[in-house]
Amino acid sequence: MRAGRIKPENIHGWLVWIIVLLALMNAATIITIIYNRSRSVKEKSVIAPGQIQFSPASARYGGGYFRDELGLNEEQMEKFAEINPLFREQIRNINNNLNLLRQRMFKEMSSVNPDPSKLDQYSDSIGILHSDLKKVTYRYFLGLSKICDAQQRNKLEKMFGDMFISERGMGQYGRGGQTGRYRGRPFNY
Repeated sequence: MRAGRIKPENIHGWLVWIIVLLALMNAATIITIIYNRSRSVKEKSVIAPGQIQFSPASARYGGGYFRDELGLNEEQMEKFAEINPLFREQIRNINNNLNLLRQRMFKEMSSVNPDPSKLDQYSDSIGILHSDLKKVTYRYFLGLSKICDAQQRNKLEKMFGDMFISERGMGQYGRGGQTGRYRGRPFNY
């Protein structure tokens, strides 16, 4: 008998075991894929209570998020549906304009001979858009506040308060950054 040869009567048994092993490997692969996909979706949907989600703007200002966080009823959701689309459109337009101005400003800053007057204009325009952004946001807050009861208003204040308080603009701490020697002193304009 030659070494390494399998008898024909044993081949059927080996093939059955190989097929069973391959089926188990396929099942394990499919289960792993399904598990990882469901876990990934759960991780993306977890938001700490009272915090605005800063991923896509559509999720951050969506009806489902506010409904869940504030416990809005159907009547409140109808009023929310009147307020929200205008706000989202205004925010989107302002953010698009801000991005465009930032790109132009950076291009000018990076040019061989940057024009300080152009840079000043870009800076001023960006500042105006930031102001517009705050105005649109506070008007949105006031509109939402009108449709909320007292308990919901408290939650809404916490949601927006966290967002406003944690916002840090460039230069807020003056020269040297947050830990520098001029920390907390405003710029002299």
